[in-house]
Parts: sequence; structure tokens; C-alpha cells
Amino acid sequence: MDNLEKLWRIVDVNQNRLSEGLRILEEIARLYLENETLTLRLKNLRHALTLQDTASNCHLLFSRQADTDIGAHLKTVDQSKPETLFSLISANAKRAEQSLRVLEEFAGLLELGLDTSIYSRGRFELYTLEKDLAAILLRKNRRDMIKGLYVAIDVDYLAGRDIPRVTKEVLEGGCRLVQLRAKTASARQFLSLALSLKELCIEYGAVFIVNDRLDIALACGADGLHLGQTDLPLSQARRLMPAGSIIGISADSPEDAASAQAGDADYVAAGAVFPTQTKLDVLYGGLSGLKAIRQVVNIPLVAIGGINKSNYNEALQAGADSLCLISAVLGAPDIKKATSEFMTLVEAEKND
Repeated sequence: MDNLEKLWRIVDVNQNRLSEGLRILEEIARLYLENETLTLRLKNLRHALTLQDTASNCHLLFSRQADTDIGAHLKTVDQSKPETLFSLISANAKRAEQSLRVLEEFAGLLELGLDTSIYSRGRFELYTLEKDLAAILLRKNRRDMIKGLYVAIDVDYLAGRDIPRVTKEVLEGGCRLVQLRAKTASARQFLSLALSLKELCIEYGAVFIVNDRLDIALACGADGLHLGQTDLPLSQARRLMPAGSIIGISADSPEDAASAQAGDADYVAAGAVFPTQTKLDVLYGGLSGLKAIRQVVNIPLVAIGGINKSNYNEALQAGADSLCLISAVLGAPDIKKATSEFMTLVEAEKND
């Protein structure tokens, strides 16, 4: 093999590595995330970076010597395989990015006569695609956790009790979806609590959502935000919240729910499903209202209001994916035990 063929061999190896890495990212976007926009961006990039002319393809093909490649027998220091989709995305994005850098450098050699600009542009586009893909996966994972039990830590209801301690008991009971609600707290009080609860949720692997206040959600790095019908519009909140965040919307009617879904909400919360003393200003939609909302949305549906051990299964049977509890857990003598019992009940109901 002469020196020119060796140069083409370098291009061939990196073109193959690039295509393989991009294809794996594309399959995640298409088949796992089912995101049409991201899939198309990755597909277009893969096609744009593939050499199309016959002469170049002939050079690549006939320079290939996979059977004698010494790299096939070399052992690297770290041969561990990716264990999560995040690590799979990172590994294959880095694989493709490194290949693009090699191609960018070698394409500039006069002997090859290739266009270096397509590799430079492709590399920077892939940096953005990697970030977008990871953000969409993060958002999906958080949305997938909107099932089973959802506990709202209501500061006013708890009336001066140790909020972080109560939250820790809820988390120790197995709940992995927590919302902080502090209607009458000052911004500084709200933020102080939010920062404490966010740290607890990180420790327990739980999703932390702030009620109403976009500023507090941003300041504490919350995983999500919950908005009512009179709060900041969903479109503005989505624009300002970090990529990967989830946003839930309270829906008083099927029309509200359908609008929230069309606006890219991650879930809707409907209620009160049963009469409640926790929030006296909440409309009483009942089970019929919950069923009506279930018929118009396919995003996660959270039932809220008056839910307890004697009626929780009715809310689930009416179409709820998740039950948002306040007094049934926070008002119990043993919060950890009450949370754990509800987790068991809900899981059993879901499995029936």
C-alpha cells in the first residue's frame, strides 16, 4: 500500500466511525425518544458528511484493510461499555466528534483534495445536537417519573413544621416526585426552602418541582415548574426554563387540558377530584371531570384533591397516572409510613 492509499485509509476509518456514531444517535432520537425534528437533523447531518462522489468512494473502499488493521487487536485502558442512555449518547457523540476532527485535519492535505469546511461545520453542529439530544432524554426521564405518587409539600398546611425534615420523611417513604408549594412565603423564604428541598431530592434521586414561581424554580435549579391557569403563560415559561425541565399545568376543564398539551406541557393536574379542605378555592371537578380530561390528553394526568386510602383507586381507574397528595400524607402521624403505604397501594393498583 502506497502513502496515498494510507491517507485514504485514514479517511475511510474515520468516515465509518463517524457514520456509526451518528446512526446510533439517530436511532435513539427516532425509536426511543420518537422526536421527529431531532431525527431529521441527525439524518441530514449524516448524509451531508458522507462522501458522495464515485471517485472518493472508490478510494475509500479499495484502501480498506480491516483484516490487517493493528487497531483491531489493541486493548485500551478503559474497555467499559456505556451503562445508561446518557452515557451511550455521550460516547457516540464523542466518537463522531473525534472522527470529524481527524477528517477535518486530513481533508486539507493536497493529495486528497477534500473539502475541510463540511467537517468543521458538522463538528460544531454535532456539539449542539449532542446537547439537545441529552436535554430531550432528560426531560423524557423526568416526565416518565410522573406516575404513582406525587406529594405536594404545602408550607401553609404544615404551619411552621420543619419542612426539610417532613420532605425527607416523604422521600424515605419512597416518593420520587415532590412539589414545593409556598403561597404566603416571602421570596427569600421560598428560595431558602427550595434550595434545601432540591438538595434532598438530588440525594434521593427524586424530581423536584416548584409551584407557581418561575423565579424560584430558576434560582434553585428545580427540575420542573407547576403553573395554574392564572400564572405565567406556558409558552413563556418553556422559553425561560432550562432545557430538560418539565412543566405541569393545572386544568379546570378538558379545554384547559387540551390547550396545555398543545402548548407542550409535560403533564396536567386536574381536581379537586374529591372535596378537600387543603385548597378551598379549587374547583370540584370530581371523577367525571377527571375522566373527561383523560379523554382529550395523552400526556400524564395527575389527580389532586381529597384523595385518601378509601378513594385513591377510583382516581386511578378514572384515568389518573399519578396521585398528588397533601393531607393524606403530611397529616399522618408517621409521614414515612403513610408515604410507603400509599406507594404500595398505588403500585398494586397499577399492576392489577
